[in-house]
Amino acid sequence: MRGRAASHSLPGTFKSYLPWGIPCALLFVLLGSIFVDYAGVPTDEGIFAAPLFRAWRFFSIPLGHYHVPLMNMSYNGTLKTWLYAPLVLLWRPSAALLRIPAILMGGATILIFGALLHRIHGRRAASIGCVLLATDTSFLLMTTFDWGPVVLQHLLLVAALYLAVRWFQTGAPIPLTGAAFCCGLALWDKAVFLWIFAGILAGSLLFTPGIRRRLTWRQALSSAAALCLGALPVIVYNLSTQPKFATVRSNPRAGADWTFAELGNKLQILRLTWNGAALFGYLVNEDNAPQPRAPDSQLEHLSFTLRSVAGLHRRNDLFPALWVALLLVPCLWRTRARQPVLFCLIATVIAWIFMAMAGGGGSAHHEVLLWPLPHLLLAAAFAEASLHLRFGEWLLAAIVGFLAITNVLVTNQYLYQFIRNGAGGVWTDAGFPLAAALEQTSATQIVLNDWGLNDSLCVLDEGKPPVRQADDPFLAAAESPEQKQENLRILEDENAIWVEHTPPYESSAGINDRLLNAARRAGFAPVPLATYRDRNGRTIFQTLRFVRSPAR
Repeated sequence: MRGRAASHSLPGTFKSYLPWGIPCALLFVLLGSIFVDYAGVPTDEGIFAAPLFRAWRFFSIPLGHYHVPLMNMSYNGTLKTWLYAPLVLLWRPSAALLRIPAILMGGATILIFGALLHRIHGRRAASIGCVLLATDTSFLLMTTFDWGPVVLQHLLLVAALYLAVRWFQTGAPIPLTGAAFCCGLALWDKAVFLWIFAGILAGSLLFTPGIRRRLTWRQALSSAAALCLGALPVIVYNLSTQPKFATVRSNPRAGADWTFAELGNKLQILRLTWNGAALFGYLVNEDNAPQPRAPDSQLEHLSFTLRSVAGLHRRNDLFPALWVALLLVPCLWRTRARQPVLFCLIATVIAWIFMAMAGGGGSAHHEVLLWPLPHLLLAAAFAEASLHLRFGEWLLAAIVGFLAITNVLVTNQYLYQFIRNGAGGVWTDAGFPLAAALEQTSATQIVLNDWGLNDSLCVLDEGKPPVRQADDPFLAAAESPEQKQENLRILEDENAIWVEHTPPYESSAGINDRLLNAARRAGFAPVPLATYRDRNGRTIFQTLRFVRSPAR
């Protein structure tokens, strides 16, 4: 990755691109902050913070009278949990607590990404990359609503790439060790970082001669040690479980869906993620709101006005731009852009194949883990091409400006639908009034019979009242005597409040009827308490308690 930026010092590198990097990062933070309160908190978004408010941990190690959480799931570590731990001492749990720090980490990702591009190609590429990443709708929304999780994956990826390039250009050992440590932390944060790590290693084969000249045995050993240190919690977990290597064993479907039909579906999801359309109907409702909301604030009026003037925009134009960049590769073969472009192409393709073969790629929050490698490819290819064209700088500005505008229009379409139709599915904002009401009760426990609220209620109410998940089916014939007695004790607790999705919004169809039938067979009758609606008038949740049925 040679280029005239190779000789720049660290302060010089940042000074050269910050005039573009800082405004882009600030724009990203501003855009993300607009969305914070428009969606509720699903359990997948709150899972990382729940261990801060409850005694149970998925995997922890004892430390005196305390159990230190290391893993939240078999492939999801507690790195983000620990980063947020000091914040909960200063900031009451809310959507803002979960999302504002994530948005700020996304802004930091943009800054480091700009520094990376400046080092491998120059200021022009850095400017392009910062603009395109800051306005990328999928990157913006999946950073703001980090249910994947993806925020730390992106931050640690670009930090590792920046440090690795700095080592390659200067030969200083510390950046290489730092890059390895970042990769280790990324593996702890989410073990599927292996997908991207495999792609990066494959792309790095382009630089094998230079790596062999620079890499010493001492640097290799220190980097391996740093990688293991960063990934130590997930290593401890996999060596402590019985049977061992639970992270791998927990995904028995790996490779099972590697068929041509599934391949086509995953490619389609990748395309929808790249053009910004993947989250329509999932994160936001389509045009089916019983009470469509009119704009209220000046910002909402601006969104509606922009939607009225520009029309419906559900896709950006990054997909054709990517094809143009790929078609430019032969023309750029003898330029300094060749190696960065080929690296991104190889790394992205290998990472995606690894992802698909390992059972991933079926959701946008998998595909977006490839970011920002495609943006790096675009930035390097377009920046280099503009240097060889008459009026290239002006043409480049027009193209990048057009792409950024299409990104913003897609983002505004999401905002417009959030305002008008509300959040979709598990993202319903009816969870906010529900959590507020439950917090004011004297309930001994909150019992959930459906999926989607466990961790979010635990976080929003700080674990008070405690939340537990009921079995489905409840009081099944196959239950052990001990489990049956435990479930009967829950029913006998008249101070327990049960929370259900209303029938149209059940995650598991018919789960309410199954619970009521089981309770009635056991001699209990439901007592309805309250219902909770979202801002568009949909009745999403209902609460009840159980009492002994009168003797006949």
